[in-house]
Amino acid sequence: MNTIPATALEAESLAALIREQSAAEAAAVVAQGRERAERIREAGARQVERVEHDAREEGTARGRREAAQLLAAAETECQRRYLQARERLIEESIAHASERLAGLATRPDAAIVVERLIAAGLQILPPGPVRVSMPEAYAGLLDAAALDRLGGARIEIKLQPDFPSGGGVILETPEGRLRFDNSFGARLRRLADRLRRAVAEARHIDQLAAVTRPD
Repeated sequence: MNTIPATALEAESLAALIREQSAAEAAAVVAQGRERAERIREAGARQVERVEHDAREEGTARGRREAAQLLAAAETECQRRYLQARERLIEESIAHASERLAGLATRPDAAIVVERLIAAGLQILPPGPVRVSMPEAYAGLLDAAALDRLGGARIEIKLQPDFPSGGGVILETPEGRLRFDNSFGARLRRLADRLRRAVAEARHIDQLAAVTRPD
């Protein structure tokens, strides 16, 4: 019988051990690889879910932002058109009122209105002589009794053919240092904000005329 040297047996045993160890290590490496691959797949799936979720959230938020922007733009445009329409109405109403007030001399209450216009100006100016300018069309509106009520000799009436359009009166001291413009044009300018409120609420032009009428 042939005998295998001890050294050969040891070598074969060592080789077998190495093969077994290598197989075990390889199996471990494969298992670790599979586990790692699974973790990567799971992490990837979670990442995909996060991306999809974030995309949905961003899409929803963007949709809300776009909807809000559209709504804001619509409200702005609506407000702009409203203001334009309101301004047109105000301008038309003021023009209509100015036209009616320009014909004051032909109205039955013309004398009362002119007297009130002058009285309002006299309350602004200090005591003393006052020159009252008014359109030539107002000639004869104030009788002696009305002038006495206003101050008699204190009042100097001056009829002007070139009085500002619209009518009304302008009061000033003789030297011209102090002046109060109570013409209808000036009154309309002073009462612009009040007229805007009145026009916004008024249902009839007479309400606008009432606002411009002297108290």
